[in-house]
Amino acid sequence: MTRLDPFDELNPRQREAVNHTEGPLLILAGAGSGKTRVITYRIANLIRAKAVPPFEIFAVTFTNKAADEMKRRVIDLIGPLGENVFVRTFHSAAVYILRRYGDRIGVPRAFTIYDQKDQETLVKDILLDRRLDPKKIRPSALVSKISEIKDRAEIIDGTDLSHLMPGYPGLDFQDLYREYQARLERSGALDFNDLLIKTVMLVRGSPDTLSDLQRRWRYFMIDEYQDTNHAQYLICKYLSSATRNLCVVGDDDQSIYSWRGADIRNILEFERDFDETRVVKLEENYRSTVPILDAAWRVIRNNRNRKEKRLRAVRGEGEPVTWCSANNEYGEAEYVVSTIMSLKKMEALRNRDFAVFYRTNAQSRVFEEMLRRENMPYRVVGGLKFYDRKEIKDILAYLRLIANPADSVSLFRVINVPARGIGAATVERLRDTAYTEEIGEWELIARGFAVKGKVTAGISAFKKIIEHGMAAAANVPGTVKLSAMVRNLIEATSYRDALEEENSIESRSRLENIEEFLNSVYEYEARNPDAGLDLFLQEISLLTSEEAPDAGGDDPSNSVTLMTVHNAKGLEFPVVFLTGMEEGLFPHFNSSDTEAGIEEERRLCYVGITRARDRVYLTSAEMRRSYSGLSYKEPSRFVAEIPAGSLEVRRYGEGAGGLTGYELPQFETAGPPPAGRFWTDARQAAGGSRFRAREAVLHPKYGRGRILSVEGSGDNVKLTIVFGNGSRKTFLEKYTPLEKA
Repeated sequence: MTRLDPFDELNPRQREAVNHTEGPLLILAGAGSGKTRVITYRIANLIRAKAVPPFEIFAVTFTNKAADEMKRRVIDLIGPLGENVFVRTFHSAAVYILRRYGDRIGVPRAFTIYDQKDQETLVKDILLDRRLDPKKIRPSALVSKISEIKDRAEIIDGTDLSHLMPGYPGLDFQDLYREYQARLERSGALDFNDLLIKTVMLVRGSPDTLSDLQRRWRYFMIDEYQDTNHAQYLICKYLSSATRNLCVVGDDDQSIYSWRGADIRNILEFERDFDETRVVKLEENYRSTVPILDAAWRVIRNNRNRKEKRLRAVRGEGEPVTWCSANNEYGEAEYVVSTIMSLKKMEALRNRDFAVFYRTNAQSRVFEEMLRRENMPYRVVGGLKFYDRKEIKDILAYLRLIANPADSVSLFRVINVPARGIGAATVERLRDTAYTEEIGEWELIARGFAVKGKVTAGISAFKKIIEHGMAAAANVPGTVKLSAMVRNLIEATSYRDALEEENSIESRSRLENIEEFLNSVYEYEARNPDAGLDLFLQEISLLTSEEAPDAGGDDPSNSVTLMTVHNAKGLEFPVVFLTGMEEGLFPHFNSSDTEAGIEEERRLCYVGITRARDRVYLTSAEMRRSYSGLSYKEPSRFVAEIPAGSLEVRRYGEGAGGLTGYELPQFETAGPPPAGRFWTDARQAAGGSRFRAREAVLHPKYGRGRILSVEGSGDNVKLTIVFGNGSRKTFLEKYTPLEKA
C-alpha cells in the first residue's frame, strides 16, 4: 500500500506558501487557517525538495511552547534532520547570538540574564540607597515602567528619552533609570529587553558579525509577525538583508498586544519595507462554522487599518451567534451558567467545552460565584481566582481584624499595607513585646505601643483606622450600612490612592478588583439587609474554603474555563461566551479615545469570537454597579456591527428566579437590539422624537430617568422610561414635560 504524501493534505493557498521559497513572503494566516502546518511544511519542503541544509534555516516564534511544537512537527515530517533546524523564541535566539559575538560590542559572553525578580531586587537596592521606601514606591511598578520604555523605538534609535520618563512623587525616575542601567552593566547582566536591544546594536554596529550570521543562516521564518516590536523587526531585517529569503506569518486582525510594545505597522507595511513581496492569504478556516466567521468578519471589517481578507468555513453551517442582554451583571452570569447547564444536558457537552471570556479580570467574580452556587468546577487561566488576589486578601484582612482584633495573622498582613512607615524592626518588637507581656498584638497597640518611648506615626495611623472601623462595624446594620463601612475603610487606608499613584497596567487592574469587591458587598447587602460584618465574612470564608467538587470524576481538567480575552489568543473551545459587551467595558474606556485604541479593541473582539468552534454567545448587562454607583450601559458597538439578521437576540431577566443584586427593569419581550448611540435600528429615529432610546431625562414628578424605548410617530410618540426607584412608566411625548438630563 502506497503511503500518502503528507503534502497532499495542503489546500491550494497553503501549498503556494510552502512552495514559494525564494524572496520575501508575507503569509496572512487567518484564525484557524492551519498556520503552524504551513510553517512546518515549508521548513520541511526547504530541506526535502530544495536540499537546503537544515542548519541554514532560522525560525523564531514568541513562546517556548510554540517553538517546541514547531520543532516537534518538523521532526515528525522529515525525521532526525529536523533536530538541526534553528527553532527558538526571539529572546533565545538573541541569547545564542550574544553569547558568541556580544563581546564585540562590550557584552561579556558569560553575561547573566536578570528576570523580573532580579530586576525588582536591583531597583529596590537603588531606592534604599536613595533613602526611598520600596513599600511606598513599588519596585515591580518601576520595573514595568522601565520595560515599557525599553520597548519603544526611541531606545534603539538613540533619540531623546526624557519625554518617556514618568513622574513619581519624591523620585527622579530618569536618575533611577540611568542608575539601573549602570548597575546592570557593572554586574555583567542583561534584562530581557536588553537581549533584543543589544542584538540590534550588534548586527547594526558590527559588519563582521552581521556577515558571519548571514553566512550561518540563509532562510528566515518569523511566526506571529503581527506581535513583533521595533527591535524584533530590525533583527529580522538585518539578518535577512543578504538573501532576502524572509517569510513572515501572521494576522493583522489578531494584533492585540500594543501595550507590550507590539507594532502592527510591521505587518501592515511589510510590502513597503521588502520589495517584490509575494502575499499569500490563508482564508480557509478549519475551526469554526459559517455563522461564527460571518459575525467575526462583520466586526473586523470596520477597521480601516487592515489587510482585506475574509475567512471561509470548511466545516459549513452551524448554530447562529446569540446575543443576550440581561438586566444586570448578576443576570448576565446566571444566563451564562444556566446556558452551560442546559447545553451539557441536551448535547452531552462537558465542563471543559465551555469558556467564559471577559475584558477585565474583575469581571470574573460574579461568574465564579454563580459557578460555585451550581457546584460547577472552574479554572481561571492567566490569573488568580478573585478572592485569592492580593488586594482582595488585604481588604479582607482589614475587615477580619476589625471583626476579631485577636486575629494576629490579619494584623501582620496589613499593618504596613499600604506602606505607612512601619518597618520590620518595629513589627518584630511588637511581636516580642506581646509575647513577653502575654497579650495580643492589637491589645498592645490599643494601649499605646511605643518604640523607644515614642508612638510612631505609622502605628498611630494604623490604630486610628482599625478603631474607626470597629466603631462603624458596631453600628452595622443599624445606623451604618455595611457597604458604607467597607467603602470608608478602603478610603481610610489610602489603598486606592496608592494604586492610583502607581498608575501601571497592574495597578489599574487591581483598582478594578477593589471596585468589584465593593460590588460584592452591595450585592450581599441587597440579599441580607439585616446582616452585619460577621455574617458577611462568614459567607466569604465559605466561598473561599469550599471548592466546587470535580464533576469530571477522575479527570481534574474537566472544568469551565474563565479568562480575559487577551489570554484566549491561540486557544479554541466548542462554546465561547464573550461577556460584558458594553460601551466602556468592551471596548474598554481606556482605549475609546483614539481610533487606534478602538481598532485594537475590535481586533480583541475578533480574537474572542474566532476562538469558538461551534457556538458563540455575546452577553451584556443593561445596568452595572460601579464604585460611583449604578450606571446604565449601552450595548457594545461591536454587537451593533453584526446585522440583526445574523444574531439570535434574547432577553434575560423576567421570571428568572434567583437573580441577585439590586432592583432593575425587566425586559418583557424579545425583539431587536435596543437602540443606542451605535445602533442603527429604525426605532432610534422613530416618529421624529426629540429624544433617543437610552437618553437620560428629567420628569417634574418622578425625577431622573432613562428612556428605554421610543415608539409611534407624530402625536402618538410613546416614551417608556425607567426611573431611579426602579419604576417603569410610559408617556405620550406630546403631553409630557420632559427635559434632557
